[in-house]
Parts: sequence; C-alpha cells; structure tokens
Amino acid sequence: MTEAESYHFDVSGFLVVSGALSVAELTALNAAVEPTAGGGVALPPAAAYRYPFLQLRDHPTLVAYVRSLCGDGFRLDSGPQLVGDACGGARLEGGGEFLDWSRAYFHRNGVRHCQGLTAIYALSPVAAGDGGLTLIPASHRANVEIPEEVRDGVADGDLVEQPSLQPGDLLLCASSLVHGIGEWRGDGPLRLLRYDFASRYVRTRGWENLDAVKRRPWFDELTPAQQAVLHDPQRRGEPAVVRPRDGSPDPTVETGVHHPSIYVRNATAEVDAREFYHWDLCGHLVLKEVMDADWIAAANGAIEAHADRIEKIGGISERDSRRLQGSHRARLAEAWSLPAPHGEPFRRMIAQPEIISRLNWMMGSGFEATKCEVFCSRPGGSGHLLHAGGDTASETNHYTFRNGRSYCEYINVAWQLDEVTEADGGFCCVPGSHKTSYPMPPGVRSGDADMGMIRHVEMAA
Repeated sequence: MTEAESYHFDVSGFLVVSGALSVAELTALNAAVEPTAGGGVALPPAAAYRYPFLQLRDHPTLVAYVRSLCGDGFRLDSGPQLVGDACGGARLEGGGEFLDWSRAYFHRNGVRHCQGLTAIYALSPVAAGDGGLTLIPASHRANVEIPEEVRDGVADGDLVEQPSLQPGDLLLCASSLVHGIGEWRGDGPLRLLRYDFASRYVRTRGWENLDAVKRRPWFDELTPAQQAVLHDPQRRGEPAVVRPRDGSPDPTVETGVHHPSIYVRNATAEVDAREFYHWDLCGHLVLKEVMDADWIAAANGAIEAHADRIEKIGGISERDSRRLQGSHRARLAEAWSLPAPHGEPFRRMIAQPEIISRLNWMMGSGFEATKCEVFCSRPGGSGHLLHAGGDTASETNHYTFRNGRSYCEYINVAWQLDEVTEADGGFCCVPGSHKTSYPMPPGVRSGDADMGMIRHVEMAA
C-alpha cells in the first residue's frame, strides 16, 4: 500500500481500489451469477462456483492488500458471499472493538494490526444514494460505545455514508468498522461479492482445529460451560459466552460477546452519549440553534458596521492548491474588542453555557479562550490548506481518550452567522483524522487529491 492509501485506511477504516477486476473477469463472474425467482441474484451451487468465485480469494490485487493490512499468514474467515438486492435492512455490525479485541484495529511498536478485514468486489455499479453497502467512516478506532439508535439506523447523526462503486472496484474495510447493507434503491440489480479475512493471530469465525481427529473421550461428561471453555475441534461457529451465576457452581452459556467494563454511565454527568460518540469518532460536533435571530442579526450588523476593519490576507493555498485558489481571504480580527455595542455579540460567545458544558467534557476544566476572529470572505475568496490532523510531530494539538474521558488540547469553536451548504465552501475537515498514525498526504492538505475524505459541514445560521 502507498503512504496515501495507508493514511486513508488508517483515518477512515476503508479504502476503494478502483479497477481491481478486468472486464474479462467481470464478464465471467456476472455470467456465473444466477437470477432468483424474486428478481434478485444468488450464487450457483457450491460445485459450480468453485471457479471463478473462489479464485477471487487468491486474486493478486486482493492478496497484496490483505497481506499489507493483516500481515503474513492471514486466513479466509468467510465467503464467498453474494450480497444481492434482498440483503439489506439489518442492524449495522462492527464498532465493537472495545468488546471484541480479536477484531480490533490498532498500532503497536510501529506496526499496524488489522485483525479482521472485509473485502467486497463490485460486480455491478453502485451510485450515490443507491443503498447497498453503508458504513461509518473512522468508527474502527472509536473509543466510545456506539449508541443503539445509531446501530439500528433510527438516528444516525448524519454519520452513515454509502460509497459509490464502479464494476470491478474492490472495497476494503476493517471488520471493526461500523458497516452494513442498507435498502437497495438502484435501478439495476445489486451484486457485491464479499470475502472476510482474519489475521493469523486471531480465531476465525468458523474456527476449528483440522489437525485433531477426534474429541477427548470424556468430553461428553462435561457440563455445557466446561464444554464451551474447553476447545472442541468439532465445534464450529463463534466462541460462546460463559458467565458465572450467583449461588450456582455451573456458569451459564450464551451467544454473543461479553467484555465487562469498569465504567458505569453517570446520569448526572451531563454528557450526551450520542454527542460523545460523534465527537470521539469524527473530531467535530455541530450544535443546532445555539444563537437566536436577534443575536445573529447583531453579530452580522457589527461586522457590516466595521467593514473598514476587515483585512485582506493571503495564504500559501493561493500558490500551492488549485482547489483552494481565490482572490484572497478576509478577516476581522479581535471582534470581541469592537466598540459598544458591536463587541457584545462576540463577547457573549466566550462563556456561552451550551459551549462551556461541552468543553468541560471535551477538554476538562481550566481552558482559555485565546482569540476571536471573523472569517468574512466574499464569493471567490481563497481557502487555506488543511492543517493539524493528528500530526505526531506536534507537541500540542493532541487528542487522546483515557479512563472514560476525552482529552483534547486545542478546540476551534466556530459560530456560523449565515447558512452554508456543501457547495458554498467554508469549514471543512477530515473526520477521524485526529487519531491517525500517518502523515497527511499533500493532496489531502491542498484538497486537490483528497481521496474523497474532505467533508464540508453544512450548517444553518
């Protein structure tokens, strides 16, 4: 993998490899897919699809990426599975790194460990808004439990995205990334071929010891809990959950994952679980309707009254970026120092309760407001290069999570004084980049080759 691809995967938890399959390979694969009575698609019987579907497991392009991400000795975890039109609607999976460490994504001693990987070949086109595969970028490194309403799709907080795919593309995502299959709304059939891989250091989903030829003769005499704990070479499927019962010598045996935490949510902590998840996941948070109409009008009126104090500033982006080029940027510095009454709407922002309550759990107490600048460029004004983003060489600007607390050393609080859409420009960011272990590629910094990672955040005044 290139450094740019490593950066994208490390930040977002997924990567799209364009044109991984040739036209001839696509033709052979689609010819082997059988339509179902309901108009969907299915894989033919096992004997018929051993070639070419199982051949894709060893495709040179796929093998190179899986080896780079999962390391030597990786194993097929499951597949091939054809994801068709009727596969959508289930809860999102993944995002359980805090529960199931065997599926984790992490760095240790300078080595990347992606312990589970999902690889999906697109056999048919998937346009934006079609549905099918959906995911939450950066959720493979979330430090906060995903809220159930987000996993169920009831209130996703504008986090879920659906990648666009062309026939022959290969999508790779960490198995700990939150992902799922949504309702299919495309014109043609959905045809995605899925394989799952596991690092050699973890147990596969259909785990079994093929070297053992039979059970221990006394295995059937054990209790269900003892059988679940003792490795059984003939058992298939996920390992069981074994939990003690009060007053009973025999623990219970359940399905699923159980990984106790020392944390207990404090109902009086004034921390919204969905906000905390969004913040830790993306590195930014939008609060709605903090300013009323009079406050917005006063702030905009103050800017217009002191238009003579607006200064034009340049930027290296004018030279180094095609996407961010423009006439100039404009700034009104020290807006809270404007003469009365025009400084008042900006001084109200310093200790506004809704902001302070969030800064307390984002940073911890003791924070200081350092400056107040108004960005007020006219249409055609230039942007400026993306900056920060988890730069490991920086001595400040760090983000970390310890003992249930968010530690963010520097926070930008941006008050939106007018409606802004994605097409307008303005504030943009790379969600999840506050945790990356790789340097930002030049194309992301300039915006000219952002690999689809830069997001303009739409806001109302």
